[in-house]
Amino acid sequence: MADPGTWFMGIAAIAAVASAGVSIYSSNEQSQAQAAMAEYNRMAAEQNASWQRLAGERAAQAEQFNAQIQGFNADAQAQQAQMNRQMLGQQSDQLRAQAAAQDAQARDQAGRIRAEKDRILGLQRSQFAAGGVTPEGSPLAVLADTANMYDMQVNDTKLLANLETNKKRREAGLNDIIGDFNFNQDTFAAMMNSKAAKLSLDDAKFAEEAAGAGYRINLRQAAIEERAGMSQSRGTMYAGYGSALSNISQAGYYGSQAAGGYTPKTKPAANKSIG
Repeated sequence: MADPGTWFMGIAAIAAVASAGVSIYSSNEQSQAQAAMAEYNRMAAEQNASWQRLAGERAAQAEQFNAQIQGFNADAQAQQAQMNRQMLGQQSDQLRAQAAAQDAQARDQAGRIRAEKDRILGLQRSQFAAGGVTPEGSPLAVLADTANMYDMQVNDTKLLANLETNKKRREAGLNDIIGDFNFNQDTFAAMMNSKAAKLSLDDAKFAEEAAGAGYRINLRQAAIEERAGMSQSRGTMYAGYGSALSNISQAGYYGSQAAGGYTPKTKPAANKSIG
C-alpha cells in the first residue's frame, strides 16, 4: 500500500497542474475579452468622432452659407442706398430745374406785361391826341393809373413766381438733406452688416476647421485608449502565465516528492536526563 504522504503529494501535483491549466485558460479568455473590448471601444469612439465631425462640418457649412447670404444682402443694401440717394438727387435737380423754368417764365410774363403796358399807354395817348385832348388833368391821371396797374401786375407775377421757385428750391434742399442722412445711415448699416457677415463667415470657417481638428484628436484618443486596453490585455495574459508557472513549479515539487517517497519531517525526541 502506497505511503499516504506519497499519495498526498501526487494529488497535490495533479491539482497544481490542473490549477496551472485553469489559470492559463482563464487568463487567455480574460485577455481576449479585454482586447475585444478595447477594439470595440476604439471602433465606437471612431464612429462617434465621425458623426461629430460630420455634424460640425454641416453646421459650419450652413453658417457659411448664411454668412454669405448676409454679405450679399449687405452689398445689396449699400447699392440700394446709393440708388435711393441718386433718385433723391434727381428729384432735387428736377425741382431746381422747375424753379429755374418758373423764374424764366415769370420774367417772360413780366416782359409781356410791360410790353402790353407800353402798347396800351401808347394807344391811350393816341386816342387822347386824336380827340384833341391834352394829357394834362384827368387824361394824365388815367395814364398814370393804367401804368400803375400794369406795374402791380408785374410785381405780383414776380412775387408768385418767387414763392413757387423758393418752395421748389426748399424742397430740393430738403431732399438733399434727407438723401444725405438716409444715405449715410443706410451705408453705415450696410457696412456694419457686411462686417458682421464677414465675422460670421470667419467663425463658420473656424468651426469647420475645428471640427476636423476635433475629429483627429478623437481618433488619436481612441487609439491611445485602445493601446491602454491592449496593454491591460497583455498584462492579464502575462499574469496568468506567471500564476501557471508558479503552479507548475509547485506541481514539479510535489511530483518529485511523490516519486522519491514522501517522508514527513518529525520533531526530534526530547533529551531525557539519566538520573
